[in-house]
Amino acid sequence: MGAGQRTGVITLRKQGFCINISIVIMIMICLGACAAHNVPIEPPGILAARFQSDAALFQEGYAQLSGEDRPIDYGKARKAFELLITKYPQSKWRNYAKSFLFLMDETQTAREQEEKERQACIKIKALWEHTQKECRTDQLKTQDDLSRLRKENEQLNQENVLLWNEKEQMKKNR
Repeated sequence: MGAGQRTGVITLRKQGFCINISIVIMIMICLGACAAHNVPIEPPGILAARFQSDAALFQEGYAQLSGEDRPIDYGKARKAFELLITKYPQSKWRNYAKSFLFLMDETQTAREQEEKERQACIKIKALWEHTQKECRTDQLKTQDDLSRLRKENEQLNQENVLLWNEKEQMKKNR
């Protein structure tokens, strides 16, 4: 084999190798694209929020509060707004984020107060029911005492009549 033929064979081998590498790379790209379609999309409000712009953070916080396409999550909204405030101190969205945080705090305080009042109402109701039960028990005791006193009075009246009759009998016998 001559030098020219050897160079041609090496060139063909290099071309074959390049073609094989190209095919492998294309297969990997296709597999990666297919795999990317099966990977679930990362839900908003997680680590991705740390790399978002100020507007995206504000939108994320607002979306967590709106409950339009997902359940309301005050914790994630708070994290998005707090991250916006700390990461972007000059942002035009900063005051809005602060307002939402203030409203969330006020709402939480109102809910806690409402819960305290509900618990107080439950305690008052229980105390009222207990007091009424005691009153009924006292009334029953009073009625029982009254019945007992009536019976004793009736017995005493009967004894008194007997004694009076005995006294009258003794008078006659004298």
